Amino acid sequence: MVVAVAGAVSGLTMLSGGATALATTTGASLEKPTAGNLCHYEVIARHGLRVHETPRGKVIPPALKFGSRVLADCTPSHGWVELHGGVPVSQRHGVVFAKYLKRIKPAGGVSAGGGGTSAATNPMLAGAGIGALVLGAGVAISARRRQTRNLA
Repeated sequence: MVVAVAGAVSGLTMLSGGATALATTTGASLEKPTAGNLCHYEVIARHGLRVHETPRGKVIPPALKFGSRVLADCTPSHGWVELHGGVPVSQRHGVVFAKYLKRIKPAGGVSAGGGGTSAATNPMLAGAGIGALVLGAGVAISARRRQTRNLA
């Protein structure tokens, strides 16, 4: 009985430690964008897309070519998005009109395993996993069988 109570207390301590770690790691800076608020885009303007210093401000040459892929803010501000990657250094932090960009999903597999999440991105998972082991939950392994079609 004492061991079970001690296990439960240590599991809850681990969980609260994960919450503390989560609270300290998710504080986003207002000055620099984080990976969570940047999106990948493709330029869909057939004749190129001009980059401006500010909305409707001075143009920064050269124009982005049709089909170019860029990294920019996910949410437009009055129709304009700020560029952060995939452009020359002189055009970084320039703005383009979002109407001429198409959001795309980056190529590549699922990050951080099959579930798409890990203890590195969510410290609560580390605390929950350790707490479950301490409480005696053990480890569960799940497998999913894919359905195949007979093409003959």
